[in-house]
Parts: sequence; C-alpha cells; structure tokens
Amino acid sequence: MTRLFYFILMFLWVAPCHAQLKEYAHLYDINLKEDIPLVWRVKKEYRKATSLYDWKYDFSWRIPSVFNYEFKQNIRNFGAIEKRLNNATEDSLLAEVKRMPKAYYPYIGPVLHTMRGLSGKILDLPGIKETKNKFPDKIASRFQNIPDIEFASPDMYIFLSPQFWGEDLASLEFPQIADEKPQKTPKIHINPEYIRKIKEKVRMSDFAGGKSPDTPLGIRHFTANKDTPLSVADVKAFINTLDGIKKFSLSGSNGLRLLMIEPIIAYWDTQNGDDENIAFLKNVVNPCQALVRKVKWAGLREKFQDAIGIEGFGLDDWAYTCDKTIKAYRVSTLPMTHMTTIKMLRKGYYYPILDALPGYSDDEHKLFRYYLEATAHLYDTNETNLEAVRSETKNIRNKVLRTHFENMGIPIILP
Repeated sequence: MTRLFYFILMFLWVAPCHAQLKEYAHLYDINLKEDIPLVWRVKKEYRKATSLYDWKYDFSWRIPSVFNYEFKQNIRNFGAIEKRLNNATEDSLLAEVKRMPKAYYPYIGPVLHTMRGLSGKILDLPGIKETKNKFPDKIASRFQNIPDIEFASPDMYIFLSPQFWGEDLASLEFPQIADEKPQKTPKIHINPEYIRKIKEKVRMSDFAGGKSPDTPLGIRHFTANKDTPLSVADVKAFINTLDGIKKFSLSGSNGLRLLMIEPIIAYWDTQNGDDENIAFLKNVVNPCQALVRKVKWAGLREKFQDAIGIEGFGLDDWAYTCDKTIKAYRVSTLPMTHMTTIKMLRKGYYYPILDALPGYSDDEHKLFRYYLEATAHLYDTNETNLEAVRSETKNIRNKVLRTHFENMGIPIILP
C-alpha cells in the first residue's frame, strides 16, 4: 500500500489541476487556546476504547489472584481474536490482495493462513484458499538446490518467488478492477506547449517572492501569532532556543511523557469531530504548535518555559515562530522545479485526477486528498518570512543537523 501511495503521489506531482486549497486549510490548524479537559479522564476513556475487550477492571493488576498466568493468557488471546474478527483494516487488506497479480498468491497465501483472526473473506478467496500449508511449486532458480528449503517459514515465501528476483516477470498481470462509479479520466498530454502554459500561469515570482518593504527585518515580535510576520531577530531568537529544547527533551521523563500523551490527544480530537488522518497530519503540518500542545496536556509548561525563556518566548509565541521559520526554511531551500509543483498543488489542479483513480473506496480517495493537501501546507509562507529566513538558512541547517532536533519523533525539517 505504501509503495502504491508514493507512486500515486509522484504521478500527481505532474498532473494538471483546478481547485484551491484554502477552503481546507483550517482542518490542519491547532488551537493553542483550547480548554484542556481533565487529562486523567480522557486517558481512562482512551484505555477503555482501545482495549481488546472489556476487562471489567481498571488495571490488569486488579485481576483476582485466582486467575493464574495460563488462564490470563487465554482470555487475553481470546479478546485479541474477537477484536480481529471485526477489524476495520481487514477490508483494506482484502482490497490490497485483490489488486495483486495472482502469480503472488502462492507466496502470500500460506502466511495469510497463519495470521490469527482473519475471516473467510480473505482466506477463502480463490487462489488463496488452496495455498494453506502448501509450499510454492515454483521458486527462484538460486534457491532450488538448497536442501530442506520447503521448511522455510511462510513469512519468507515472498522472497523465494521468481518475480522477486526478476524471473518470470511475464506472469505479473495486474487485475483490472472495475470502477464502482466510472468517471471519465482527463487526458494529459505532456508536451512543450503544456509546459509553456504552466510557466505562464505559475510564475516563480508569485511564490518565491522578493524582499517586502512593509515590515522592518530587525523588529523582534514578542507577542507573535500565526499571522505575525517573521523578522531576522525572531529567527535568530528561535535558533538560540534549540539547544534548550534538546536538553528539555532528554531531561528525565519529558520525552517519554510527550510520546505517551500523543495518542491521548489524537483520541480526543477524533472524538470531537476530527478525521483520524487529520488528527495525525496537522501535527506534521504544524509540528511546533503540536509540540507545545502536548507540553500543555502533559503538564510540562514550566519546564518547557525554562527551555525557551532565555530568548523571551512564551509557549505560544515560540510555537508560531518555530512553525513559520521551518516552513519558510523549506521554501528557501526548495528547487525551482519543486516550487512549481507546490504552486500547482496549491491551485488544486490534481483533483480531477485524484477523483478519477479507479478501484479505490471513498475513504481511500479522502485519505489521498488529505495527504496531498498536507504536503502543500508544509510550504505555507510569504515573502516577508522568506526574507527573514534567507540570511539564516545556514545557521538553521547547522543547528538542526547538530542537535537532531525533532518534535518528539517527528522531524521538524520536512521533507
């Protein structure tokens, strides 16, 4: 699925498009002024919602002592099986299997039969059903003389296939999947005339920009919000906080606490109307605001303030300044060809192509849309911010590379 998604992504980089992204931008916003709920209560709800089944106990150590270890393992496994029978990912797995060439079935079927809890929707598929406990009839020539190769784990069968090693590629016929709602796929002709028109519509000056005379570059903004323009002084101050942030993340259990609070926040967001993919992607689009939000939820305000206070930042000021600096840095180091692509994404020219992809469910189409929109929003900036960052590009790169600065697992320099 991952490889297929990146193929689609690279295809869409060069596709013509026609709608704007602005109407969806709010989906990726992070509200730093939110009223934080009682975190212990949200944790308890999250634990119940994600439990394999209803334990009827708050914690595993409250299970009565008469439950011996073997019985405890049995009921845990039973709960896992019951959960997987209704696993929402099973339909996605079924769709992926149907999209694969049947030549691969002898190599993936045996391992599917070893996966606990899969239903007949997958295991009884023609071509999959017959592979249970069966070693593939054909394997790559390099393995044919290895003694007892048939006792290899089913997990390894895919690596024994001739196709994996470039043999018998003619057998790889991808199935034609009928589109449930046929659409007319627009014809795209990449030719010099098309490229010329794109260059006319997507001028580099519209995006790269030059120096803006409106805001003096030396002003330090101590009450920044997401719309406050950057100055060189702001960027320098942000850079000077990176050592303190790194020290904060490595001090005691700070990093662990932030990692543990992340799924709790995602659960809260989805319970309050966010799509689960948006709950993740807005952390990628605005990683510094996401970090500060996690700091607040985890009860680490004072410690984080100590890390950034040396430059006079408050938590929200730092988050907005950090995200604007990072986005401007991305654009300032972007090749001109990629800059054109981002401009095309911003104008939404890819929507007709995206909507016309056959064989995918509405949820999968929505997922593709979310990821591409998020990609475009990684480069939200303006001429003033670009000019402020331009002279500090080397310092940002050196500092980030030296400190390996990450948003507790998510690198802030993307891509």
